Amino acid sequence: MTAETEFHRSLSARALRAFKLGAQSLPTRKDGLVVASFGRAGSTLVYDALAEGMARHRFGGQSDTALRIVKDGVFDLGAQPLRPGVVYKTHDYPDILAGRSKLRAFFLFGSAVDAALSVHAQKEARSEAWVREHFEHLRRPYRYDELLKEDVLGFRDQCVAWMGFEEIPVLCLRYEGLWENVETISEFCGLDVRLPERRARTPKQVDPELLATVQEVYGPIDDDLAKLPDCFTAAPEYGARMQGSTTSPDTEGTR
Repeated sequence: MTAETEFHRSLSARALRAFKLGAQSLPTRKDGLVVASFGRAGSTLVYDALAEGMARHRFGGQSDTALRIVKDGVFDLGAQPLRPGVVYKTHDYPDILAGRSKLRAFFLFGSAVDAALSVHAQKEARSEAWVREHFEHLRRPYRYDELLKEDVLGFRDQCVAWMGFEEIPVLCLRYEGLWENVETISEFCGLDVRLPERRARTPKQVDPELLATVQEVYGPIDDDLAKLPDCFTAAPEYGARMQGSTTSPDTEGTR
C-alpha cells in the first residue's frame, strides 16, 4: 500500500470530499470539460484520457491524488458547480449548460444497436437495480420491458440535443474515429491527450432473433449516425439531421 493510498483511507468520506473540492478550486486557465454519451461509445476511455491530460497540466503528473481531483461524475449537470480544470462524465442533456463560461464538452456516439443490446444484457449480468439507475442517469422513466419496442432510453434525443447544442463548444466524436482525431481532441481542450492503444472490441454472441428485433428499432438511428462525420463541432444542422421521425415524446432530459 502506498503512502498516498494510506492517506486517502485515513480520511473520512466527508473530509475527502472537502479536500477534493478545495483542490478543484485552485486557480487554472483550463476550461472545465464535460464528457457525455448515451453509452457504449468510448466515453469512459475519453474521460480517463482527458483526466490524465488535465492532471499532467495542473499538477505535473497523473498520480492517484491528482486524478481524484480532476475527475468527477455528475449525473445532474445542474446539481453542482462545474469548475474550470475538472473533467466531468455524464449522461445528462446539455440545456442546463446554456450561458455557462469556462466550459466545453465532448459528445461521444457509437452504435445505438450495440448500446441497446448492452443495456438488455445488463439486467442479467448486473442487476435490475443497475438498469433502473441507468434509465435515471439518461433522464428516462423506467420502461425496460419496452426496450426492444422503441427507443425508450432516448438515444436519438441525446444525439439531437448534444449535436445541435451551441451554447458552449461541443466536439462530437464517433467511437470508431477517436484514434484518427486525437490531435483535434487535444487542440479542442488545450491538453496533451493520449489515448490508449487501440484494441478491437470482442464481438458478442447475440441471438439472431434478438438482434433482428433490436436492429428494427435502433437500426434507423445507426443509419442516420452513419451519415455524419466522425468528428465535428456541434451545430443546429447536425441536430436537425438526427431528428428523424422516431424522437420520443417522453423525454425527461429537456428541462
